[in-house]
Amino acid sequence: MLIREIIAAILLITGGSFMFVSALGVIRLPDFYTRLHASSIGETFGLVLAGIGMIIYHGLNLTSAKILLIIVALFLVNPIGTHLIGKAAIRAGEEPWKYIKNEEKKEEEDASIHD
Repeated sequence: MLIREIIAAILLITGGSFMFVSALGVIRLPDFYTRLHASSIGETFGLVLAGIGMIIYHGLNLTSAKILLIIVALFLVNPIGTHLIGKAAIRAGEEPWKYIKNEEKKEEEDASIHD
């Protein structure tokens, strides 16, 4: 294996790992805004790393130029789209998740039971 292929494989695996963690964040995080953040950051960074890995693997040719254009477009469009989706959620009245400690939660449950 050439050094170029090793570097490309490392970048592709790292990019895939970022996208996998991003997908886990979408599944596991508590509300819309944190899920949106996880998907935006992980997807953008993962796709950029995977794209750079593909460029390194293919070498400098027309395919690499096309991949570079796709990376630049995603790098610009993805954060803007995420921002607009978040803004639309705020206007629609989507409330952010509020963390409640266990003791406060028990007090609220006790108060609701006694009422």
